[in-house]
Amino acid sequence: MVHVERLTPRESATLDAVARRLTNGEIAAEFHVSVRTVESHIASLRRKLAADSRAALIDAAQARRSATVRIPSTSFVGRADDLAAVGASLERNRWVTIVGPAGSGKTRLALEIAAAGDRPPVVVELEHISAGRVVQNIAKVVGLSSDSSADLMGQCAVAMNARPHLLVLDNCDRVLDAVDAAVADLLAASRSVAVLATSRSPVGGAGESLHVLHPLPVDHDGAAVAMFVDRARLAIGSFIPSKDEQRAMARVCRRLDGLPLAIELAAARLRHLPLDELERLLDHGFGGLDRARPATRHRTLETAFDWTWDLLEDAERSVLSRLAALPRTFDLELAEVVAAPGAGRVVLRLLDRSLVAPLDEMTATRRFRLLDALREFVLDRTDPEVIHAVRAAHTRHFEALARGLAAVARTDDSSDTAARAAQACVDLNAAAHWALVHDPASALSIATSLSVGAEQFNPDVDSLSTIALMARDPEVRRLATNRDLLALGMAMSYWDLDIVDDLAQLAMTRATDPPSVLTARHLAGYADAYQHRTQAALAHLRIAERLAIELDDQWALGSVRQARGIALRDKDASAAIAAFRAAMDAYACAGDAMHVNNARYMMAATAAGAGTRTSEARRWAEQCATYARGCGNHHELAHALLTRTTLSGDRRPDPVVDEVIDEFRTVGDLRCLTRALLLKARRASAADRVPLLREAYEVSARARDADHQSVAVERLVHALWESGARRLAVVELGILCHLLGEAQARERCPAPMLLELDAWETTLAEGRARAAATP
Repeated sequence: MVHVERLTPRESATLDAVARRLTNGEIAAEFHVSVRTVESHIASLRRKLAADSRAALIDAAQARRSATVRIPSTSFVGRADDLAAVGASLERNRWVTIVGPAGSGKTRLALEIAAAGDRPPVVVELEHISAGRVVQNIAKVVGLSSDSSADLMGQCAVAMNARPHLLVLDNCDRVLDAVDAAVADLLAASRSVAVLATSRSPVGGAGESLHVLHPLPVDHDGAAVAMFVDRARLAIGSFIPSKDEQRAMARVCRRLDGLPLAIELAAARLRHLPLDELERLLDHGFGGLDRARPATRHRTLETAFDWTWDLLEDAERSVLSRLAALPRTFDLELAEVVAAPGAGRVVLRLLDRSLVAPLDEMTATRRFRLLDALREFVLDRTDPEVIHAVRAAHTRHFEALARGLAAVARTDDSSDTAARAAQACVDLNAAAHWALVHDPASALSIATSLSVGAEQFNPDVDSLSTIALMARDPEVRRLATNRDLLALGMAMSYWDLDIVDDLAQLAMTRATDPPSVLTARHLAGYADAYQHRTQAALAHLRIAERLAIELDDQWALGSVRQARGIALRDKDASAAIAAFRAAMDAYACAGDAMHVNNARYMMAATAAGAGTRTSEARRWAEQCATYARGCGNHHELAHALLTRTTLSGDRRPDPVVDEVIDEFRTVGDLRCLTRALLLKARRASAADRVPLLREAYEVSARARDADHQSVAVERLVHALWESGARRLAVVELGILCHLLGEAQARERCPAPMLLELDAWETTLAEGRARAAATP
């Protein structure tokens, strides 16, 4: 080990000169001393460093430089792939720059590479160095005095040529041009030296190879959580997280975007806050992630980002502020919409500065994002009027996009159009929520377009929640036409049948001319059909069918006939199938292939439920599945698979049912999710049947689907009684009494229960009360 502190300044300089392969005479000339003085210094160095030769002194000098790599004592987590990639890049390229956002760990990675590599490292910190002092600072670390030569970089090259060195230039951001010039001179003068730089932006030099350092993966067992656990142990001592705590830490790491600096700061907060309180703190922003020491740019996230903010040009700050005001990701087109023409070029510069990050997933158009912590930092420096203007422009842009998609949705079932609609959904939801407060007319427009998309393509839970919010809003209802109410109500038939009822009643009060009467009767027919009010549904639909024919509206005619099939399917399967077939013909005339397929699925499902025409039903279900796979409609595929599984008659558990359940959960189709859960419960073991039936009841209650609620509760009563959970069975019977009435519920009781039922009146009342309290 080299004891650097034992050497005098002149001895240190002499040792560095020896490492540069200078003779005693050359050293004397450089230092302006006598050769005898140099010999005296070398003799002292041999004695102090236990070096018996000049070669041993060179080795000692190299070890002395290696000792300048000061690596933090904390463990190095989650960067094995980056270590290997940068190491491999340095084998191929003489200059590698690690680029990444503030706090991503660029310096730590560079130091680890410097300490572990075969090349003697020379580490030069440039954070506080002016451009004019870059070369002098490199020379100083190498061991040269700044006045020793006019060609300092050439002298540095000579000094490091003795053995292939690694020059680490850390934090180059403020002196990029000077670094570019210095490295160019160094590499031109030396064939053996390699350069490893760190910066938030590429230096931009010839021959520079980039390694982009991304934040850590944030899955529950990934590197981000491992780092959080490690730093938590430093903060609070021994710490073995439970599974719940690991899940909480994964949520925290996702909130922090896997940024190592943010994770360190958050873990340090555990000295003062429990994990759940830390989560709540982060819900209100990142301001609480602070520490008293060290007083550097890494003391807080704000100081880390501020260091880069100061380097930006005015145009870059302006575009970054507008991008931060967007609710989510963006592409170059959207950047120009909310900023200004030409903003796309600025976005690319911000990418170079690691202030904008590309999304991992590849789409037809490349999309980008800001890290959440950076977004908050920028928004704190953005005028509220700018934020409002950006959100208004964002809303107008996506309102127009949604109208365009809705206009073609009935006749374009291509996977490309479905993918465009799915990609736009998150932005459309955000725009609708903003518009609900600031521009209800735009909120209504977006909600009706979302409704058409949800019906035609693959719906999603967030979009259905948004549509429900809009459909309940008084101002949106006031502005809505009957055509709007029909669109909203059709989408809500997946989600909340009470809303469908409310919208149908509102439409009926506004029906004044044939088109508005058609839409009102059309929607009222669906509301009644789904609530099993068969006669009322058929009465509405007769009027709607006549008007659709008179107005030559083939799509409405198909939809009205499909509603008739829904109303009849539990009463008269043959008549229902005939109605669905007639609906298919009308939909085909309207060019709506998706609804042709959907009506075919309903034919198959009706036949399966009635146990008739099973061979035809199997063929219809297969046709549905083939269509759905061809256009990528996962929702329709789930319908087909559910029907096919029902038709199999197999009583054994089927993994396809689990896939179908997952799909219905994803798209938010609560009615079909209930049906799938009931099917799975019917095939499940006695132990698994009860939780499945409970979930089926809860889902149908959320959908306000009273028919499926009563089916689920009735089966749950039987399952609980058979398992010996008699008290719980009677509680559920109380719920069934609330749904169906006392007499009808008792008719559906297991026979042994009837004998004991009078002794359970208190328990029965508990179930009624629970049902009455259910929203």
